[in-house]
Amino acid sequence: MYRLFVTVITVIKFASINAELHRIPLYKTFSDEKFLTKTMARLRLGTANVPLINNDNLEYYGNIEIGTPPQTFKIVFDTGSSDLWIGGLGVTSQIFGEVFNFSEDSLPWAKCDGVLGMGYRALSAFKQDSVFQNMIDQHLVYRPIFSFYLNRNVTDVFGGELILGGIDSSHYEGEFTYVNVTKKKYWQITMDKIQVKNYTSCSEGCQAIVDTGDSLICGPPQTIEALNREIGVNDTGLVNCDEISNLPDINFVIGGKTFPLTGQDYILKMTEGEIDVCIPAFEGVKSHDELEWILGYPFLGRYYTKFDMGNNQVRFATLK
Repeated sequence: MYRLFVTVITVIKFASINAELHRIPLYKTFSDEKFLTKTMARLRLGTANVPLINNDNLEYYGNIEIGTPPQTFKIVFDTGSSDLWIGGLGVTSQIFGEVFNFSEDSLPWAKCDGVLGMGYRALSAFKQDSVFQNMIDQHLVYRPIFSFYLNRNVTDVFGGELILGGIDSSHYEGEFTYVNVTKKKYWQITMDKIQVKNYTSCSEGCQAIVDTGDSLICGPPQTIEALNREIGVNDTGLVNCDEISNLPDINFVIGGKTFPLTGQDYILKMTEGEIDVCIPAFEGVKSHDELEWILGYPFLGRYYTKFDMGNNQVRFATLK
């Protein structure tokens, strides 16, 4: 699975919490008993809102406090992971048996210190329950759900939010479309098909994961090449920034409903010096364990997403 490494590093900063919804910024980190105890105590049988910071549409993170006296870490909340990892610039961390030394040179744009996994137990490197599953087991959340709003406007101060135990109806309109989790490891679902102009892929259905720790939409290399041809990617791998509004919609059909992405959704606008470059937010990756697609930030930034561990479902609604 393609993943910018920073998505493995997430940070949570819990805002004030009451019996109503509470917002929480997203970040990642290592499991820590003191952190878990403090976090759970603040939930108080309700919900918690975590405000998120948007780093150039490439990562979303929040703040958490760990230890006594408390130390603040920036964390990414990642549904493509199930463990809590803490690192930091100048810190060496061991992740899945590999040693990483975080530095400004190796991660020049990284803002995070860790990752907090929101996946299922089967995805855990230690075969342990995730932080959120522990919250459910200890009856610390009102409902066994969490939801994400990701703001793709990089100029806004408010980058988005994670809500533990609830949803915020002010972020979406209409009804949710739900799809069942097909394998309780990642948040894995079945997509019906993908269409752009006259091109169709995944016409007999395919497996995808909904990943809040991935900066891109990933799929089979040949299909990604075809999508790039259909939207007019040039030989340098870019599109004309002036043509973004004229690019065709890419339609993801999930649960019998069409979820279109416009050029504004699937093109990343970056600045190199004084020049704007526009890059398609797709990456070709080889499938594994029957998984073919990863729906990352470009998709989740268009649709409000609810993760329901009680019913093992993912639900999508259109953002306002």
